Amino acid sequence: MGSMLPPPPTASVLRDAGVHPDELITWQPTELVWRVHRTTGGHVLPWNGMRTHGPILRFDHHPRAVGDHPGYGIWYGASSPRGGLAEAFQSARVIDREYGDPYLTGLRFLRPLGLLDVSGIGGAAWSTRVGGNHALDCAPHRRSQHWARTIFRAHSDLDGVIYRGRFAGSVSVALIERATDAFPARPALSLPLAHPALDGPIATAAHQLGYTIT
Repeated sequence: MGSMLPPPPTASVLRDAGVHPDELITWQPTELVWRVHRTTGGHVLPWNGMRTHGPILRFDHHPRAVGDHPGYGIWYGASSPRGGLAEAFQSARVIDREYGDPYLTGLRFLRPLGLLDVSGIGGAAWSTRVGGNHALDCAPHRRSQHWARTIFRAHSDLDGVIYRGRFAGSVSVALIERATDAFPARPALSLPLAHPALDGPIATAAHQLGYTIT
């Protein structure tokens, strides 16, 4: 997959290419976004905490050497609980409702978020127009991280990117430190995965994804 996605152009080239109106998706405060996160163990962050350690995951824009990078933050969320579960447990394809005391948290942001559509979710083709392609959401992380660093250097007004999650195929978002002020003080909902109220939704998601549950 690495050869399928070329390296990005320079930040100045991306900046000159601009972002067309149909290539920017505005995530509205009325829309819920979901996150599955551990609450105990090592390297635990609060539900609204930006991760400054990286780069690790797909759209991490931290400087290339992995480590703590104050001033850089990344936060991933999904448009559905299934999307959050798919990404959180994709490595073993087992939804573990106990280890790390994982929670499902849903929240609404305090303001509209400007997100670059890198997967054609809104029907545009930004990735192709600027010299890449839609492998951005499934290419090796090192290559997509290179794109992320260049994107956010080129466009200082973006809150993040919107893309299709690799495992659930649903809409996901990656927000950077510019969106910190958009997080509410309290989530709309936050329950441990072990809560009986989540038995049904977790079972449905596991069945659809082909995951098992422990």
